[in-house]
Amino acid sequence: MFTKSWTKTAGEIRRIEERLRAPVFADARWLSVQYLTRPEIMREVLPPPLEAAAEPLVTAGIGTLGRSNCVGAFDGGMLCVRARYKDVEADYCLAMPMSTDVAIIFGRELYGEPKKQAHVEFNSDGDVVRASVSRFGVPYMALEARLTDKVPIDGPTHADRFHFKFMHAANGAGLEFDPILVHAHFTQHVRTHRRGAGKVIFRPSHHDPLAEIEVVELRGATYFEGDIHAEARRLATVEAARFMPYAFQNIDDYSAVE
Repeated sequence: MFTKSWTKTAGEIRRIEERLRAPVFADARWLSVQYLTRPEIMREVLPPPLEAAAEPLVTAGIGTLGRSNCVGAFDGGMLCVRARYKDVEADYCLAMPMSTDVAIIFGRELYGEPKKQAHVEFNSDGDVVRASVSRFGVPYMALEARLTDKVPIDGPTHADRFHFKFMHAANGAGLEFDPILVHAHFTQHVRTHRRGAGKVIFRPSHHDPLAEIEVVELRGATYFEGDIHAEARRLATVEAARFMPYAFQNIDDYSAVE
């Protein structure tokens, strides 16, 4: 009996790493609603060495990804706050609910994305798009938009996000290493782009406290269909002790799960 599946040849490693370097998420349908929150909330949730951007801008998004070159199809969402590190400005993701374990493992291990398993609903009816995310039976984030305006398409659009790669220590106390700040860059080849009025509805959830990121002023909604190409790089590290208060944003409160 041979067990060659447990090891990889140089050629197999090369093929896998090609997907890790250049993942593609195709046939996306994605709704985002932006709003302003309070500056003091931004300062509280951002780990060092990140600083708040000029505006306390928050982006809530939910969508479907029809296929990919690495994890198949999946649905997902995110809640991000605008931040900067030196001369780089990007969204720092507080939460990234996903519908499949494959998508969760890929994003958490490669980029440090704060992904958790969730139930995602996404419905489009003419100009109206509604979407929601639920965990533990709680629909803790819902988006709704009326998309009245078409946005001209003039080449690809771009998006940037910050994540931290870290790991809790095997003995349960502290972290195994100093967290790594990751800068992920996304190139979006858009086929449909629309915008309009939108709203976001949060419900209290102990494990997913998105409702604490208060909505002060809505900034509208955008929707696109297309393909997303991703790449990422390591920017910096932060001392584990400084990061420790923020090291539980991407996991549930295990002391409250029975």
